[in-house]
Amino acid sequence: MRERFKFRWPLLYRFLYSWVHLAFRLYYRRITVVGYEKIPSDTPVIFAPNHQNALMDAFAVDFASRRPLVFLARADIFKKPAIAKILNMLRILPIYRIRDGVESLGLNQEVFDNTVNVLNSNIPICILPEGNHEGKKRLRPLKKGIFRIAFQAEKSTAYSLNLHIIPVGIDYSDYYNAGSDLTVVFGTPIKIADYIAQYHDNEQKAINTMMKVLAENMRSVMIHIPEENYDLTYQICEMYEPNVWNTCNVNRHPYNKLTIRQYIAQKATEAFKQHPEKAVEIGNVLDGYNMNLSRMGITDCMLQQKKPRILLLLAETMLSILLLPLHLYGMTLNFIPLMFPVYISSKIKDLHFKSSIHFGISLFLFPVYYLLTWLIFSFFTDNLTIRLLFGISLPVSGFFAFYNNLHMKKLWRRLRVFSYRITKNKNFDTMYNDRAQIIDLIKTTLNS
Repeated sequence: MRERFKFRWPLLYRFLYSWVHLAFRLYYRRITVVGYEKIPSDTPVIFAPNHQNALMDAFAVDFASRRPLVFLARADIFKKPAIAKILNMLRILPIYRIRDGVESLGLNQEVFDNTVNVLNSNIPICILPEGNHEGKKRLRPLKKGIFRIAFQAEKSTAYSLNLHIIPVGIDYSDYYNAGSDLTVVFGTPIKIADYIAQYHDNEQKAINTMMKVLAENMRSVMIHIPEENYDLTYQICEMYEPNVWNTCNVNRHPYNKLTIRQYIAQKATEAFKQHPEKAVEIGNVLDGYNMNLSRMGITDCMLQQKKPRILLLLAETMLSILLLPLHLYGMTLNFIPLMFPVYISSKIKDLHFKSSIHFGISLFLFPVYYLLTWLIFSFFTDNLTIRLLFGISLPVSGFFAFYNNLHMKKLWRRLRVFSYRITKNKNFDTMYNDRAQIIDLIKTTLNS
């Protein structure tokens, strides 16, 4: 019998695992997990998520699955010994490709053996089947590696492993900035045993069949906008979503938002296939609309806002003014850890590593900064109560300042809309009417 892989939990790993999970939860304003009950608890699984946001995708699956995972990643990031040790400690294993050198492919056998041992121990594995990331809401062609690993793992145990592949859909309201929303959806498990007979008859055919099945299941739990007319369809989803909310009696839940955008993207794709001229027509209208928005310095979201209630708007403005001293206190004390990661991540050429770099720097900068600031403050007072209160105020005020800053930006946009409405700004009214006509055109196209 094959010796079972022993998943060790060194103290450093346990500390990092807990700290990363806490930091990840604080990084996003809201994290929604759907379909967790679909994950089998008594059988090995491979998670197969879409890959849109670099390392944050791996953290998202790890967080949502509520258990330690083993990841497979491309081997080129393991070249430096120091980095390789860190990655191995984090339970990330290399997978070698032809581009890494034909001679390196032989090293995959050891990785495969470790993978099988991990699965035998009922420890989940996460493989990103698209191979690399792209910051677009669409599923790209899948690689065959995940299926080869799955079939070979079953074969190595005389087809008694009962392995399942779990499609995972990951969706971000904003790829780049902290304080956004994250939705993770687990789909229906795919049982490898259902394809074993076909695998015996024709290995390649079985892999191709599973590839189609997994791709279809992944698209069902994510927003998939085909490459053709991508930008146009994406903007239609952004613009038309509020109209769907108004006609549907559903809660404004992140998962409902995802399903609504899935519906709009599907309807737009079907409409443009049947009537390609509509894509050209709507595209031309939106080009002019976007130019006018830019000229006025407003966004489509501002035009989506309902007529504000004066008393509520006044109350929010007064409350923001009253809380301004606390906001300034938090921003002053937390300026370095809040702004330094933003500055560094803005220099990254690959924009879709931006949030990963931002998160990674913040992960270590905040506790170090807080500790040093608290030690410096402690030199000026011997009062333990004041020391304690100051130490607590550092993260609390920073958290408040960050989200209050986002709220004040939204409040400012609402005040601008209110000023446009109350002064009966002709340009704003014209844009508002133009938008209504575009919505009618989109509605007619989607329902054609």
